[in-house]
Amino acid sequence: MEFYLKNLSVYHGKKRVINNVSTYFETGKITMIIGPNGSGKSTVLKALSGLVDFYGKVSLPDGYNDIAEITGYVFQNPETQIIGSTVWEDVIFGLENIGLSKEEMDKRGNYVLGLLELSNLRDFDPYYLSGGQKQRLAIASILALEPEFLLLDEVTAMLDKNGKREVLNAIVRLKEMGKGVILATHELDLFLPVVDRCIYISGGNIVFDGEPIDGVNMYRQMVVSEL
Repeated sequence: MEFYLKNLSVYHGKKRVINNVSTYFETGKITMIIGPNGSGKSTVLKALSGLVDFYGKVSLPDGYNDIAEITGYVFQNPETQIIGSTVWEDVIFGLENIGLSKEEMDKRGNYVLGLLELSNLRDFDPYYLSGGQKQRLAIASILALEPEFLLLDEVTAMLDKNGKREVLNAIVRLKEMGKGVILATHELDLFLPVVDRCIYISGGNIVFDGEPIDGVNMYRQMVVSEL
């Protein structure tokens, strides 16, 4: 599955922060979006999730009418998304809201907890989990809604080494199950070995879109030149 953006623009007040961006995304691939602070990485993800308004055209697969139907957004701070008093309640919260049967909720909830290696924590209070466990729970809760694309916004930024590895492994499993993963990150070395494509954004514009190592090298050269 693929979707395409044509001339995507986003404004903060009267200031245009994303400038006529055109690109595409596909399932079964991990796409890394890089760039300096304020470049527009997170804004692109929020536009793709329907969290911010945008101008431009989105070409969706047949049968879909809204970009939010195929995407699910995961915040940098997982506690932003925690709602339930237990891991299980948190995972099924969104499923209850869309009116699924108990049988379907149990099926989806058990599946995502197993996939993200959280089954043994289903009765735990989410706030007592480790950072990596909380972030995996945030991913599981979104994944239970069955989006085709997961939008991950700096999801390893607040984690220690073990937490980063846990989340990295989870992202690889998402790709293996055929999901599209679009992640904004500053942690180039962490994700470089597993991503399929790199988009480098600067000043609201795409300045590179292609092989990850080439995009990372271009970004690093740019950073050095500005020192």
